[in-house]
Order: sequence, then structure tokens, then C-alpha cells
Amino acid sequence: MRVLITGGGTGGHIYPAIAIAEKMKKEFRPLEIMYIGSKTGMEKEIVTKKGFNYVGIDVAPLNKKFSVKTIKSIGTLFKGMWQASSIIKRFKPDLIIGTGGYVAGALVFVGAIKGVPTIIHEQNAYPGLTNRLLSRFVDVVMVSFEECKQHFHHPDKTIYTGMPIQDVFFTTPRDQARMKLGLPKDMMMVLTVGGSNGAMKLNHIMLSSYAQFKNYADIKFIHQTGSRYYPYVLEDIEKGVYDVGENVTLLPYLKDMAVYLSAADLVISRAGASTINEIIASKAPSVIIPSPNVANNHQLLNAQLMDKYGMGVVMREEDMNESLMGHTIIDFYKDRTKLEIMRTNCNKIDLSKTMDAIAAVIRKVSD
Repeated sequence: MRVLITGGGTGGHIYPAIAIAEKMKKEFRPLEIMYIGSKTGMEKEIVTKKGFNYVGIDVAPLNKKFSVKTIKSIGTLFKGMWQASSIIKRFKPDLIIGTGGYVAGALVFVGAIKGVPTIIHEQNAYPGLTNRLLSRFVDVVMVSFEECKQHFHHPDKTIYTGMPIQDVFFTTPRDQARMKLGLPKDMMMVLTVGGSNGAMKLNHIMLSSYAQFKNYADIKFIHQTGSRYYPYVLEDIEKGVYDVGENVTLLPYLKDMAVYLSAADLVISRAGASTINEIIASKAPSVIIPSPNVANNHQLLNAQLMDKYGMGVVMREEDMNESLMGHTIIDFYKDRTKLEIMRTNCNKIDLSKTMDAIAAVIRKVSD
């Protein structure tokens, strides 16, 4: 079987695509996979390090307000579609799978028009525009949330499978993860994750709260700023905008997320669908702060899953400040049983069968 897999722009699109590719390598023989991403996106480095063949095409977002940039974006879109058509002609795929992002829109649409069997996967509780448009043309729409099915107008081809998650999130032992990070047994580790690109407001809230913990030698904070914010955060700390103690480690990006999640006693995170499901798979207690700056408030919908099953605490960004965050962390610090209850509640959702369900869909479409 020859398969084109595509998804890009953010880790929320990239890592589900990688999870699907890795599952197919185990389940399908013979198999040749080529990953199609953008020429400038973060997906190239991530995918190639996983050992998959990668080809980049030109993509650009379409601005909602008409301007000169809109005309340029339309030109780039057609260029990307022409490139996608050339790849399909050369590679002759038996199947195309898209997990979202502008690059997936171009490749999946062209493939569907050419009669290639096509599948898309929607990660969020409310689908993005690209997948809503593509759903008219593809053979199957896979979704991560049952509630998401109602937002597609083709129930006959919309299937609930769950979120594609890499095996490493299920198989990384907590003790080994903590040893790898050099964390003593009794130290509380708090991990802040703002999504693959980081989150400015979350950075501000957390960095403002760390001064309260400078004398807590048995709490370790690991904070992912996002690559684009990292130099500015360091500059603000140097200027004295934030008072950060030696128990805080700042990182631009987490390259081994499964290790950090498995090692964490508490995760403070945005509510991207991939991140939430990785937290559940890793059985990590969490404080979830949905971003209000996303289409259709889909992060709040994603986060409600955590609240429903008691796997985490959901807080609105507009209610957050350094005082409340500090109080929340200290509350968990003083009563660790609350963390263990959330860790146990992560067992209420069995994500281990998701990849088998996705493989079954792929097998049916490709037969």
C-alpha cells in the first residue's frame, strides 16, 4: 500500500498524523508512506526525525479580510494544489490521510477530486474550517469526540474513533521518566505547557506566580514557553519583570513530551485536543486553562472532558491571576491525595483502543 499522510501548522495536527503513520507501519504490509507538509512549517523537523520521507509544498492562510495579502495567499494556495497534484501523479497513492492544517486541505482536496480514497481526522470537539469543507469530498471523516459528529453534515461517513496518540504516551514508566529528568522521589514537579507554539497569557500568569515559590526547594517547575516567546521571556527576566527562582527551568519546546508528562505531578496546560489526550494517556493530574482566542471556543469544549470525569481542574483564562494560580498549586502541594484522585480518574477513559479503531477504518477504506 502506498499512502500519503499530511497535517501541519501545529503539533495538534502533526502528532496525530505521526501516530497514524506509526500504527500503519505495524499493521500494514507492504507499506510505503510519504508525509506531505509545508515547506516552512515546524512539521518538517519533527517528521524527518521520526524517519518518514517528507516532501514540502507551498501553503498560506487565507485572511478573512480581503487585502493584497489575500490575493497573494490565493496564489500560494493554487501553487500548493498544483504541487499536490504533481506529487499524487508521481507517487500514485492508494490512500490519502489528512489530520488538519492548510497543507492537508490542499492535498486531500486534490486527491479526492482525482478519485483517490481519502480520510480526514478531526481532533477537536468542534471541527475546523478546513475539515468542514473537506468533509464534502472525502470518503471518511474520523473524529476524536462523539459530540463532534453533529457538526458534520454527512453522518453516513463520520466515524468516532478517538484521538490518535503515539504509543510512547502509554508506555513511558513514571519512575523512569522522573529518573531521566533527575527528579528526586519526593519532589513535586509542576509542568507548564502552552501548546506547541506556546501561549503568551499562560506564560505571563505562570512567570508572575513563580516568585511565591522561590523558597520551596521540594517543588520543581518546568515551563515550556514556546520557541517564539522564549527570547522575550529571558529578556523580561533579565530586566526584572519576573522574579524567577532556581527551581524554575525554562524551555522553548519539549522534544520528549511523553517523558515530561509521565514525570509530572501536576500539568498546567492549554486545552488543545492532542495535549489533553496525551495528558490522559500519561495519567497526569492537570489544571486546564482553555484559550479563548480560538475558533468556536473549541478548547473549552475539549477541556470539558477533563472536568466531566474528574481528571483535571478547568479554569477560565479571564479568572486567572498569579495569586489564584499560586493558591491552586499550594493547595495541591499540601494535599497530594487530590492529585492521586485525578491520576486514578484518568483510567475512566480507555484510549488504548483508539489506534485499533483507526486502523480498522483505514483497512475498510483501502480494501
